[in-house]
Amino acid sequence: MADKDPADFFAFPDYEQCSKRLTLPETNLEFFRIDFRDSEISKNGLISLKSVNPHVDGFFRLPEFPASVNSNNSNGANESEQQKSPVVEPLHNVDLQEPAVFEDLWSQCHEPSKADAEYKTWDEFLIPDNAVTTPLFITEAGPGVYDAAMKELEDPLRMGSTNSSVVQTRPYIAALLSLAFGRASNLFNWNEEKASFIPKLDEMRISGYSADVLKGLQERCVECGNATRYLSAYVQTTYTKYPGPVRIAVAKAVDVALLAIQKNLGTRAREVRSLLQLQLLIQPIVSLLAYFKHLIVEISKTKTEEQILSLIFKEVQIREHGNALLNGVTRDLLSRASLPWAEFTEKWIGVKAENGLPISKTNPGNGFIKVENIAVMDDFGFEMDEPDYVLDENRMPEFVPSEVATVMFETGKTLRLLRIHHPDNPVCRMSLIAESKPPTLQWHFDWKSIEHFHQEVKEYEKRLFENLRRWSAGETTTPGLIGATENKLNRPFTLQFWGHSAAEIEERLLASIEQMNKPPALSYGEDNLMELLDTRLFEDTSIAEEAISEIPPHWSLIPYQAFEPLVAVQARVINREYMKLLFSAHQLRDHLSLQKQFQLLGNGVFCSRLSHALFDPDLDTAERQAGIALTGGTMGLRLSGRKTWPPASSELRLALMGVLAESYLSSSPEPVDSKNELPGDISFAVRDLSPEEIEKCLDPESLEALDFLRLSYKPTAPLSPIFTTVVLLKYDKIFKLLLRVLRMLYVTEQIFRDSLARTSNWHHIDNASLRFRIEAQYFITSISAYFFETGLEIPWKRFDTWLNGVETNISKSDLDHEEARVISPDGVREEHERMLDHIMHTLLLRKRQQPVMKLLEDIFTLILKFSKVARLEAIGGKGNKAQDLSPKSLYNAFKKKVDIFITVCRGLREKGSYTEKPTKDELMSDGKRGDSVKDENTIDMLLVKLEMSGYYGRVRPN
Repeated sequence: MADKDPADFFAFPDYEQCSKRLTLPETNLEFFRIDFRDSEISKNGLISLKSVNPHVDGFFRLPEFPASVNSNNSNGANESEQQKSPVVEPLHNVDLQEPAVFEDLWSQCHEPSKADAEYKTWDEFLIPDNAVTTPLFITEAGPGVYDAAMKELEDPLRMGSTNSSVVQTRPYIAALLSLAFGRASNLFNWNEEKASFIPKLDEMRISGYSADVLKGLQERCVECGNATRYLSAYVQTTYTKYPGPVRIAVAKAVDVALLAIQKNLGTRAREVRSLLQLQLLIQPIVSLLAYFKHLIVEISKTKTEEQILSLIFKEVQIREHGNALLNGVTRDLLSRASLPWAEFTEKWIGVKAENGLPISKTNPGNGFIKVENIAVMDDFGFEMDEPDYVLDENRMPEFVPSEVATVMFETGKTLRLLRIHHPDNPVCRMSLIAESKPPTLQWHFDWKSIEHFHQEVKEYEKRLFENLRRWSAGETTTPGLIGATENKLNRPFTLQFWGHSAAEIEERLLASIEQMNKPPALSYGEDNLMELLDTRLFEDTSIAEEAISEIPPHWSLIPYQAFEPLVAVQARVINREYMKLLFSAHQLRDHLSLQKQFQLLGNGVFCSRLSHALFDPDLDTAERQAGIALTGGTMGLRLSGRKTWPPASSELRLALMGVLAESYLSSSPEPVDSKNELPGDISFAVRDLSPEEIEKCLDPESLEALDFLRLSYKPTAPLSPIFTTVVLLKYDKIFKLLLRVLRMLYVTEQIFRDSLARTSNWHHIDNASLRFRIEAQYFITSISAYFFETGLEIPWKRFDTWLNGVETNISKSDLDHEEARVISPDGVREEHERMLDHIMHTLLLRKRQQPVMKLLEDIFTLILKFSKVARLEAIGGKGNKAQDLSPKSLYNAFKKKVDIFITVCRGLREKGSYTEKPTKDELMSDGKRGDSVKDENTIDMLLVKLEMSGYYGRVRPN
């Protein structure tokens, strides 16, 4: 039996070989068991089983094995003795302390042999009958064999790891995890000089891996740790040395990202059991930290915070079609970094309360608004500097469209004017704005959020206009809320403990102590970046992105769609309220009419009074003479009848006194008297001239004799956005030219009187003088008619019609707000400037038209010289032939200049229409971006007036 397997004892032989069969009674279900005492062992070693009666023998009675089974020497046993062995008593009579023969049975059997390790392959699994080959790789023999081979001095594997230090696997993985956290360990130290983690042991490895295999993973962990240390140092440095709002926002985003990475890494590090798991865990973290490090390096090269925003915006565009995680991270980073700029914009346009110091000229804030000194001309013609708001384009992020940036600036500037001059206006009350619930100015990257934002803007506009309507009608929306909010915003800052009892103060202090004892609330759970990293940091980036249900908006449209709607609504509201006040309270129409009547000589009474006061030689002189008293009659400067020039300031006051007030035609029913002064305190003044210009003014017979005279107009502060310094300078240039034309009209009429008057001594008029008189009068009449009728009236009527439309839109109460076109004060100014530019172009006052104006001035000078000759002839004198002032020579020069002038005008007609740039209002409302506005070229009208009969085109006799 020694050669038999223990399992063979339980093999059943054929039923014929068994001494007794196992039977069950038909009536009773009897239990049976194997009784080895009555069993027989066959020749082949099988045990013949004997049935046992449980009722007689006992259910738990142990069988007694034959001696051949219990003995080690089976040959020495006697089969007869085995058969005669006594029967074992039932179970209750068995002594359990005696050694059981059943245990000896198993102790005598051989242990089952362990199965050898087999090399499993897919080929064996797919083809079981295929012969298994012996493994050929040393790595299959186990890490011990692999380590022993690498330790051999001969280096049979050529791994170069003979002198490598083997460390335990678990401490090594723990050290690499510490590296990922940016922490030192027993195996890696932080080197301040190199700013990097360095290993304590050279060529460190673990059992079963070579140093070269571990080098890549170790370098990735070191890179992760270095990036973590670098970003942590950046966060601390930014908070202490660079406390700019945008840089702080970026540092905050980096801090949140590090916190999220460490939280997720700490959670997943417990599951790391192998290097492959560690590599899979480290890979996305290294990619994210490396990107943050690259971004921080680029940000450190920027100088302003707006450049940081522009840089992040470009990074978002670059990452749009790349890694989904980096795309989401950069978008969240852009939203965070743009938050300070968006908050400043909200305060500037008036949708958010200005806590602390409000934005003003003394405190413009750290944004795209700056205050600079603007040159303003005073009443005496001297320029002075006044501080005013200026848009700092260098501080505006590049992603903001230029037209949106302009509207932002103009809206905030108009709001400040409204707060200064009309602080009681409802738009200036932040409680009314807060009650209307304006949406937040922030980024929206998809069509769904953009559509939702637009809907919020529309609802805000409706609520705001409804509140304004109720306020204008005298209805209060929520008086308690508005009054409480206004009191809170407007009351001065005072200590909260004054005027309270000791019990109240003690109660407040206890409440404050209780509040301070509470643990700080962690808002990281609601942080978008934290949530994004928690859900998508360890996603498989190789998996294709989810299908996009809709096409995302182009990046050139995203800033426009995210910022323009709210800015446009606020601009419409503020401009509407301000323009209402300009037309009603500040009489914008009267001020514009004033310019038309006086600056543009549109008042006939004023032209007549001014012409006589300046040129009429029959008026009493205002010049002071020794020993001669002033007559007290109508006095004038008598430009053509005096030798001393220019007149003194007292003469100007006496000669021009009452000319403006008596000529002004107001649209208001109240007459202008000494109590009701002219709008803008308009008056005559002396122009500030250069020494060369002063030299020309000293000659009363020169064309520049009246260039010192100007009109002084100072608009009221609410009208300053429309009547700027540039606008007033353009008016002054036009007035200077029209005053010359007015003089030429008087001079040509005076020539006609000198030649035909009965009191004239010019009896013998030669042919040249006669022709000069007629042609000069015709030329000046044509020029003046063209200037006044075409150059002034046509642009002014067009501007007046446009202004009527603006006033009509503002006065309508049932206007659809979505389609409302409310012009801003700057829009009115631009249209005003455009009208003046058109007038200057028609009057040949533009810079590129200086050669043409020089020809016209030469013609005027020749006519003035001829008028002097005619004046001398009329009083019986003779012309000065030494200066070549003979009528014939003057006429020949006059003909040549006129011919050249007409030729030049023909060339201007062939160039086509006058082109100028579109206004900002047209860019915003009509969409004519980049297009030019073409006005009619009216120079052909001048040619028609000058040579309708073709007189100048024919050869004329001398």
